[in-house]
Amino acid sequence: MSLFVLTTGWSHLAIQSTELVAREAGSRSHELVFGSIDGILAVLGIISAAGSALLRPEQIFTTALGGAVAGSLSVFAATYLSETTEKKVRLLDALESTRRKRNGRTLPARGIDHPHVRRMLARINRRALISGTIISSTSMFSSLALLLPLILLSPSFSVTASMMLGIFLLVLLGAFRGLALKQSAAKSAAKMVVLGIAIILLSRSLGTYVEQSFLR
Repeated sequence: MSLFVLTTGWSHLAIQSTELVAREAGSRSHELVFGSIDGILAVLGIISAAGSALLRPEQIFTTALGGAVAGSLSVFAATYLSETTEKKVRLLDALESTRRKRNGRTLPARGIDHPHVRRMLARINRRALISGTIISSTSMFSSLALLLPLILLSPSFSVTASMMLGIFLLVLLGAFRGLALKQSAAKSAAKMVVLGIAIILLSRSLGTYVEQSFLR
């Protein structure tokens, strides 16, 4: 009887400790910033490449809109699969670590069919769904923000305005990211600007090459 109590208590303590795995939640502000930056960089590259390929604003809008939708769905899937895989592996590793020997006896761990473990797995899935939804939504909204100049401004300036808006948003998001990470806001903003400009230049080079090689 005493062995049963000891075993049950030991296993229960181990199960309680693994709840930390399921309760981990990423910073919502981090998810908002990550989703926004992801969407801006993706669409910024599409607009830059399409603009240098001399596509019309309506064609750029359609192409970038498709990229924004595809990007938001992709980042949702990537976030959900990454979070669930990582946390479930850590949870199962924690359960396996409870199979320890004490006084020459192996203390069995509760398996994944135990109700308590199933609840933790369900909690991991819910948190991953929430994180994926937040990141994909902010990715979509930030992408759509860059498309507004294409439909509101004259064709001669709309592409340039979209790229300028993208750089401006990257400055704001970079500064916010730096503050959230207790780092220099100016340095973080500068890094985002450099990354954005690099994507613009590379995308424009690609768009120019495609226009000169295939669209003439």
